[in-house]
Amino acid sequence: MLITKNTIIEKLSNNKSIIQNFSYLSALQLINLLIPLATYPYLIRVIGKETFGTVVFAQAIVNYLVILVGFGFNISATRFVSIYRDDKKKLSEIVSSVFVLKSLLLVIAFIILSVLLFWIPRTRGYEILFFVSMWACVYEVIFPIWYYQGLEKMQYITFITLISRLIFVFLIFVLIHQSSDFLLIPAIYGIGAIVAGAVSLYFIFVRHNISFRWQKISTLRYYFIDSVPIFISSASASIYVNANKIITGTFLGMTEVAYYDLAEKITTLLKQPLSILNQSIFPKISKEKNIIFIKKIFKLSLLGNTILSTIAILMSKYIILFFGGRQMIDSQLTTCILATTVPVIAMNNIFAIQILIPFGYTRTFSKIIAGGAFFYFIQVTCLYLISCFSIINISIVTLFTEIFVTLAAYFYCKKYRIWH
Repeated sequence: MLITKNTIIEKLSNNKSIIQNFSYLSALQLINLLIPLATYPYLIRVIGKETFGTVVFAQAIVNYLVILVGFGFNISATRFVSIYRDDKKKLSEIVSSVFVLKSLLLVIAFIILSVLLFWIPRTRGYEILFFVSMWACVYEVIFPIWYYQGLEKMQYITFITLISRLIFVFLIFVLIHQSSDFLLIPAIYGIGAIVAGAVSLYFIFVRHNISFRWQKISTLRYYFIDSVPIFISSASASIYVNANKIITGTFLGMTEVAYYDLAEKITTLLKQPLSILNQSIFPKISKEKNIIFIKKIFKLSLLGNTILSTIAILMSKYIILFFGGRQMIDSQLTTCILATTVPVIAMNNIFAIQILIPFGYTRTFSKIIAGGAFFYFIQVTCLYLISCFSIINISIVTLFTEIFVTLAAYFYCKKYRIWH
């Protein structure tokens, strides 16, 4: 009994940073998800499904620009910070380079949005909504989660996020009382984002004594090019993650966008333990490349996410009634289909993100995700040609795409003899 106890203590001690990271990331993700969900029933009732769907539609388009501004640095910069965490000079170079590159990409994002608003008929009359929704891109620049994740010090981000989200909830209930207040939703998000970003920057440049310096063009080019494969994969993945809301809004209507959004939010909540686990172990795997450790995580992740998915499907009616009320019950089947993707994504995250990227196969990773986007595009085109667009069919397309990506990632892990 003593041996068993000592063994447990030793294992906990050896993985102390992972356990701490997992705990803080758990709190962070729960804050990010549960607090907005807490306001969901209120917003649906006050501003209505149609108007709320329009807000979600704007967010879906802006999310593509967030991918551009992020440019894969949340993975590539995390890796660099993890490797050079004890080198202040190198850390200053990494931080400065990422901030400069993201700021330049933010300017490009605003230019792209201006062009899109001119060309897309659906945006007419809602131009202000789209520009106010760009808070998400600003947040992507000034909130450096990649830095704290690389250092495995997520406690700072967790406390900062909690404060900003509480501000958000308070302002939602105080300021939004009717349908015409819908513009305040992204504006309130923006206020919280600016507060969180400002505090996190204070910790980096003042408390951690990181120096900001303009970097040589060659240095900026190095970090930019290093992140290109990850950006391509992120952009490709976003096609079949974010496009569903845009397709739904374009062909079916904003009420259907609200239905799909609720189903997606519930599914995202289910995926949070997986996301937290992946972010917690990524720095460790990047340094150690321990395949035995990865296989243990794989079994744990697959089992846990299968159980979560099954529970969500069986309880889907009650979950929807709790978050959205009876008026959102039409999203039940969509929720069940999307919930089925959770264990599938658990597998492809291990094969793709936790194996291919740390082991140096980022280009293969990008090729797989791009292939998934192409497969998604083929399915969506077929639905369009046979006039079968519905949120149910779009959800099925998403499931098939995730299965495709998982099988492709597994194939390459076997091909490179990493997974035996």
